[in-house]
Amino acid sequence: IQERFYGCGSPLPPALDGCTVLDLGCGTGRDAYLLSRLVGEHGQVIGVDMTPEQLEVARRHQDWQAERYGHARSNVRFVEGYIED
Repeated sequence: IQERFYGCGSPLPPALDGCTVLDLGCGTGRDAYLLSRLVGEHGQVIGVDMTPEQLEVARRHQDWQAERYGHARSNVRFVEGYIED
């Protein structure tokens, strides 16, 4: 995932437990996976990106992220679409 990170910034507030976070332009899911830990089991993260190839990478790593770091399977989903919509 690191070789596909484009460094758009990660302005993440510290108190997100139980929140729903919309990650616009989620790319390969790097921030979404970090956010999955911050929102916890009662929160959710919705990653939106317009690039199917990026989303394929994000989804391919979802089980790996969940096994190692927690909730990424149960509280993260990726949606293909334009952020303008």
